Amino acid sequence: MRLTRGAMVMVGLVVLGGCQKEAGPWLQPQVPLAYTRFINAVPDTFATDWRFVDRLDYSPTAILLAFRSFTPYQATWPGARRLRIFTNPGGSFPDINVVSTVLVDTTVTFEASGYYTLVHVGYTRSGQSPEARLLVIRDSIPGNIGTQVAVRAVHLGAGLGSVDVFGASSTSGALPSSPLFGNLGYLGVTSYVLRAPGALAYRVTASGSTSPELAAALAPAGAAGDPVANLTTVGGSSQAGSALTGFFFPRSVAGSRAASFTAPGVVWVVDRHPR
Repeated sequence: MRLTRGAMVMVGLVVLGGCQKEAGPWLQPQVPLAYTRFINAVPDTFATDWRFVDRLDYSPTAILLAFRSFTPYQATWPGARRLRIFTNPGGSFPDINVVSTVLVDTTVTFEASGYYTLVHVGYTRSGQSPEARLLVIRDSIPGNIGTQVAVRAVHLGAGLGSVDVFGASSTSGALPSSPLFGNLGYLGVTSYVLRAPGALAYRVTASGSTSPELAAALAPAGAAGDPVANLTTVGGSSQAGSALTGFFFPRSVAGSRAASFTAPGVVWVVDRHPR
């Protein structure tokens, strides 16, 4: 009996020792990661759900991503990753036959420290052209923007021809004498150009023409930081060191479940906030 009790005491001491909190601090392991964001540029169907289906950690998702909507950059495990995009009509009790419909099932390879924009673009309806596909853009954001602002344009306008993108100070009045980006074709991605901080609007026309304007949108100005209030600078066309992209979208297909836009449009996204 004494031996049994002694053994039990020893086991208890071991258990208590194992439960004691070890000295810290403990730091999160640093792992090399890529960064991805998703954009829905499909104008003729439901909102969509985006999921990496090969692993759980560092696998961003998007739920009910509507036409012309986007996610921020999110940390993503690099390497070859399997991505699926599903339809999602929303509502409390969606039809399982709808939400299980796979629009995209593909593998995309990401490099550590790389930034990527993944765009579902084109038409999903049978017989329509261009057919829906996944566009993968490696975002080569300038590393040293300095006292200027970096901007670029991306043409996601399915069914629309090449366009000219004018950089103006407002969405009205006379256009500049020449486009900032000329003859930009469908799925075209321009390089970044540097500009002085200030008001900036993209005004889009058919290539070689100044009228009519297909779309116009003012870039977000951003907001200056306030160290006293512990507020960091918000990127925008008036904040030096910012990087922005203006994405050109088509109108929604009439009668579809895509968000209702009756004309083409430009959506601005901040790619990098001032450091």
